[in-house]
Amino acid sequence: MHTTEPFTTDQPLLARLPVAAGAVRLRALRTDDVDDFLAYRSDPEVARYQGWQPMDRDSALVFLHDAAPSPWRLGDWAQIGIARAEDDRLLGDIGLLREGPAQVQLGFSLARSAQGRGWAHTAVRACIDRLLVPLGMTRLRGITDVRNAASLRLLSRLGFLHASREDVVFRGETCTEVTLERCL
Repeated sequence: MHTTEPFTTDQPLLARLPVAAGAVRLRALRTDDVDDFLAYRSDPEVARYQGWQPMDRDSALVFLHDAAPSPWRLGDWAQIGIARAEDDRLLGDIGLLREGPAQVQLGFSLARSAQGRGWAHTAVRACIDRLLVPLGMTRLRGITDVRNAASLRLLSRLGFLHASREDVVFRGETCTEVTLERCL
């Protein structure tokens, strides 16, 4: 059982950062991350199953500046960076959509060069255990394309269970989205 502090709407998510987690660390996104951010967010393989679209440099700078709203209200997305611990270089990010007072939808993106090393698993686990649980979040959701086997494996390894499946049109293509949930 986890001990949690009461969540208040004016408590910024970023107040708990940085979080060291093995080879990676979670931290606030910064405007000086723009080149690394644009590199992985412009990679068609990384973007394939993501809801976001590639952006130009000016849009990316605005996004990075405003990545974590404070307060973090219902309906707000907050993005936190996944950086390599050894040199603080940005590898990816975790998106957190505040869906309810204690419910969050999460998504994650990782540069292709950083995939397959367990770093996404380490980062998402640290996000859950060291950011979301202490903020009083009790229900998590992940939504992914059924073809995104790596994402499905990661969420399953983290204790997320299949909740639903739906055929949708995503980027003009028919696909099946799977929703996985975890109660804390």
